[in-house]
Amino acid sequence: MVPWQAAAGMILFGLASFAVADGRRQTTLGDQTVLWVPDNGDATRQSSAIPGVETNGAYVRRPAPGSDRGAWRRAMAQLRSAARREPRPSRIAIDFKGVRAWVRLDAATGRALDLTPGETVRVEVSARWISGSREIGIAFDYLDRTTLAWRGWSTIRQTGTLASDGSWRNVVLEVPVPDTGSPGAFANVIIGQDGTRDPSPSRWEIRRLTLRVPGGPERQRRVDQRLAQLQKPPPIEAGYDRSDLAWASKNVTCVFLFLYDLEAYDRNARRYRTEELIARWNRDFGGADSVVLWQAYPRIGVDDRNQFDFYRDMPGGLAGLRAMVDQLHQARIRVFLAYNPWDTGTRREPTTDADAIAAMVGALDADGVFLDTMIEAPAALRGSVDAVRRGVIFEPEGAPPIEQLGLCSSSWAQWLPEYPEPGVLLLKWIEPRHMQHQIRRWNRSHADEIRSAFLNGSGMLVWENVFGTWNPWADADRAAWSALAPVLRRFHAALSSESWEPFATDAPAGATVHRWTAPGSHLYLFHSPGSEPPTCGRLGIPLTAHGGEDVLSGAPVTASSAPLTVVNGLGGVVIRTRAGAQLPPRSRSPVRSSVDSGPRAATAPPPATPPTSTRPDGMTLVRGGPVHMALSHERRECGCAPDPGSPPDQAVRWAWGDPFHETLTHDYTVTVGPYWIDESLVTNGDFQRFLDATGYRPADPTRFLHHWGGGRCPASLLEHPVVYVDLEDARAYARWAGKRLPTEPEWQLAAQGDDGRIWPWGDAFDPARCTPTGTGTTPVRSYPSGRSPSGCYDMTGNVWQWTESETDDGHTRSCIIRGGSWFDAAGSIWYIHGGPQPLNTHTRFLLLYPGMDRCATIGFRCVRDAMERR
Repeated sequence: MVPWQAAAGMILFGLASFAVADGRRQTTLGDQTVLWVPDNGDATRQSSAIPGVETNGAYVRRPAPGSDRGAWRRAMAQLRSAARREPRPSRIAIDFKGVRAWVRLDAATGRALDLTPGETVRVEVSARWISGSREIGIAFDYLDRTTLAWRGWSTIRQTGTLASDGSWRNVVLEVPVPDTGSPGAFANVIIGQDGTRDPSPSRWEIRRLTLRVPGGPERQRRVDQRLAQLQKPPPIEAGYDRSDLAWASKNVTCVFLFLYDLEAYDRNARRYRTEELIARWNRDFGGADSVVLWQAYPRIGVDDRNQFDFYRDMPGGLAGLRAMVDQLHQARIRVFLAYNPWDTGTRREPTTDADAIAAMVGALDADGVFLDTMIEAPAALRGSVDAVRRGVIFEPEGAPPIEQLGLCSSSWAQWLPEYPEPGVLLLKWIEPRHMQHQIRRWNRSHADEIRSAFLNGSGMLVWENVFGTWNPWADADRAAWSALAPVLRRFHAALSSESWEPFATDAPAGATVHRWTAPGSHLYLFHSPGSEPPTCGRLGIPLTAHGGEDVLSGAPVTASSAPLTVVNGLGGVVIRTRAGAQLPPRSRSPVRSSVDSGPRAATAPPPATPPTSTRPDGMTLVRGGPVHMALSHERRECGCAPDPGSPPDQAVRWAWGDPFHETLTHDYTVTVGPYWIDESLVTNGDFQRFLDATGYRPADPTRFLHHWGGGRCPASLLEHPVVYVDLEDARAYARWAGKRLPTEPEWQLAAQGDDGRIWPWGDAFDPARCTPTGTGTTPVRSYPSGRSPSGCYDMTGNVWQWTESETDDGHTRSCIIRGGSWFDAAGSIWYIHGGPQPLNTHTRFLLLYPGMDRCATIGFRCVRDAMERR
């Protein structure tokens, strides 16, 4: 056992400090570093407590009934001042709900430590129990040395117990470092709770974490180098005092545009439907101020294209997408691109992610970068992007820590924990120019989000196609936001000022009134639930001799007893405080268009081929019969097509994308007739003969037979499966050959036989024997017999295969692909699962247009109906 208290040559890490101790000296770098990273959600950073103010880290709670509101407002001013003076919160709050709540050592710092299996680490946790379970644990993440991608974890290695009296006590956890099982991974320390051990909810707080690990010259050198890389975030005002970034506070309505939606692109006319989109946003939501152009997930992972390639491969390439951006700019709509930091297992860019983002921003003239899954902006991003284009704001998906407000001018207010009654957005209070967009994308009703956005003078993210799941806003929510959003735009100058006075009047119980001061006027926004009509008198809003205006109706307000206009109990009034005060002009209604915005119909599948009793060359007979479709797969966020015969309510459940990690289980039986099926996939040589015979050329040739390099197929690829063909290309070949594509049950029966096997070659999967060996654009060889020398059928594990299973829900087209492929994008749960796939699963593949749908990893085989034998 190492005598930790007196040991020399040790390296220590603290929650608010980073210390290096070698027995002779100690250097503390304080808040320059954020070395312990809480999970967003169940574990969050919180500011030090301010007496008289209650906050859950997302909202500040309203003053208690009967309390001194003046004292409460002074405490709120103290909270704002303290947060700006020392923006890095000094505590981590844990609200464990039964799944996971972890605090992780910063991954890059963990890589610098490079803990050795078997050596002992010790963590001292200064923590305070609040409620629930008192057990906390230490575990290790296994992270890729190169990409820092998560590879697995150790499970909890040791536990400690928090003091039952709720006092601050130290809990010591001391364990040997486990073996990650891979030379390409390292172990990184994590502290917290996990439902795999105990799902009992609990709440507790951490005010300090100190990690002690054995020292040494080489480890010390790596740690020093890591310290030199760390940059202190800019001051809060840096993200708002710049005039080119000021548009963030005006960005009231942001639309999340899933580019695979049929409303976004007309594949028949081969054009983006930008004009129709703008018209619908005007009609349904009172206009849009910005739009997120979402490109990759949940499609990414089928081939090696990375997140930036998905922008490059959108219809028309970057030039086509840039034309769409230009149209949006003409309508005064700003454009966000998406950055997916978890995309580490696909093709790598020849530069850093920060520079790749900057290059894409420049190519598309984008105005913002949406930071998917992140709570902060990479330190290098501001410099890289500013060098290409000024005025680009960064908006993380999670609520950023306070010290990040100088980099992140806006953020998503996604699934923030709310009090039972309306509260004050914490980040908006600390920096009123910070724009937070309310979003609960799986909700059917958005009334609560609308209420929070309006009362806080903040914004809304409108998202209806959730990665292939259609979840439209209700008509009532559309009408409400269309009426309220113009008020937020009109008074954005006041709403982004520090004149905000929350709970400013003696409103009746249950009502909320906030006040903002502008030159010559006071703006009041209120929520008045219940059936009694709100009036200035009832809400405690004082009138003046200079008059006022009902901000929703535009009518003058001259009497305290006059009813005020409300939408879902929400409304506002602006009161002049001096004669002749000019109010911001009322905006015109957005221009509406009569252009139809309905989705296009799907392409009809080809007619059935004439049956034959003669065995076609290269095909084998499948006698047909009942096929038990017993399939289980991750729901992901795109759901799946319902089983045949599902009632309407169940069909909706199938298509739903939440929770993404839930297992969907298909279990139905369908009867198919006899058919002949190709023993091997269609090869490049087969497809070349088709082209020679027919002169076929697709209407949109983007990426068509991209691996051929133009012209004819190279001799070296003739026996390989044809790829870079879309569903229509495959159908065209099948028609020429007098065949068709297999339905999914036909594919299933041919692969699993009548014994329901999970792998075509038997139930035991031997990766050493059956894992494909091809890489890049050269997949493994297809064997005419249907079986490779290693004994693996090529029904799975070579390239994915199209099936005749196209569906269209009016917004998203998709097709089921089967078999798996030689490519497997490892490193993230967000990728489509690659590699050889068992027969008890399938993959929903979203369709957009030929250039996106043609992949290096998708081919096909054909079937032909067989005559019944009597």
